[in-house]
Amino acid sequence: MTRLLFHSLLLCALFMSARLRADERQIRIVVDEQNRPIAVETLGWSKDELASLAKSHNEKYLAERVRVYVLNEKGQPQLPQLAGRFEIVDQAVRFIPQFPFRPATRYEVNYFPTPRSPIESPALVKHEIAIPATSAAEPTRVTAIYPSASTLPENQLRFYIHFSAPMAGGHAYEHVKLLKPDGTPDKPAFLEIGEEMWDRSGQRLTLLFDPGRVKKGLKPREEFGPVLEPGQSYRLVIDKEWRDANDQPLAAGFEKRFTAGPAIEAAIDIKQWKLTSPATGSRNSLNVQFPRPLDRALLMRMLTIADSAGKEIGGQITLAAEERCWQFRPDQPWAAGEYFLVADTALEDTAGNNIARPFEVDVFDRVDDKTGPEFIRIPFSIGAKK
Repeated sequence: MTRLLFHSLLLCALFMSARLRADERQIRIVVDEQNRPIAVETLGWSKDELASLAKSHNEKYLAERVRVYVLNEKGQPQLPQLAGRFEIVDQAVRFIPQFPFRPATRYEVNYFPTPRSPIESPALVKHEIAIPATSAAEPTRVTAIYPSASTLPENQLRFYIHFSAPMAGGHAYEHVKLLKPDGTPDKPAFLEIGEEMWDRSGQRLTLLFDPGRVKKGLKPREEFGPVLEPGQSYRLVIDKEWRDANDQPLAAGFEKRFTAGPAIEAAIDIKQWKLTSPATGSRNSLNVQFPRPLDRALLMRMLTIADSAGKEIGGQITLAAEERCWQFRPDQPWAAGEYFLVADTALEDTAGNNIARPFEVDVFDRVDDKTGPEFIRIPFSIGAKK
């Protein structure tokens, strides 16, 4: 009887302990100095589990336990869950979204007691985050679409759409259309990605043509044909009803007219680049000219200047001549000496050809047994001051 009572009390204690741990499961919001939500923390993890996670940093496991969704107008979670990274902070697991939480948007945090728990599990902890809209001085407008050239190669891969203020995510493909020469929309033109490809500011969207219709020999191209055909004219149209992060429609619609030219299927040849060096003691720009336009976003981060010791030099980058000219203005006056233009071999043109190889390389062919360099250093000199 005494042993039976002991086991009963032990089971009761274990049950109460489990209930307490479940009750301790909490979700709290981390805010910045302006009281804006920037991350989510979940509490109630065991010490052993936190210690194990700190060592393994199993992002996949954590993404099963903590899931954050955008809610639609009806309050329903939208797939996929938000991408982000996890950190162990004190006794909590912190989720930091890949892109900041956006104004005028509602989110739901799901904290599961165990991986792959049923959505309706009574142990599931939920919390809603409502990000208020911010005041806007004026309606958001489209400021530019790149590439800026009016003739684009038939195998063009992407566009960059720039806005004057942050946009709301999740509706891009409803408001951007590629109109064919006859004026009808090419509905399967774009690769529709659930998370959409926004920069961290929410002011630049990367819009990809379906690579299956660009690359030769793939089924989508055989079924629908290429997106662009040489000699034909097209319009990339953005409608005015697209809403920004403050739930306001755009100030106006926007369109880019262009003509498709011949495909570009050769790797970028740096031997064709022309460097024009500035005078010693000046802060004039170093100019680098290319025989064809290169990818604007990659040009802004994949070309740098280093001195003879390999130290990167600070300065401002601008682009000109329809992304055929890269200009670097140093923060400090040029000193006489030897320098290097450092190019990442992943730098691409507008058709996806990079310095290392063309986009159309056959993945079934043997490309090269040797891995090429990740960076190429192009030397140039700044002469002695006269």
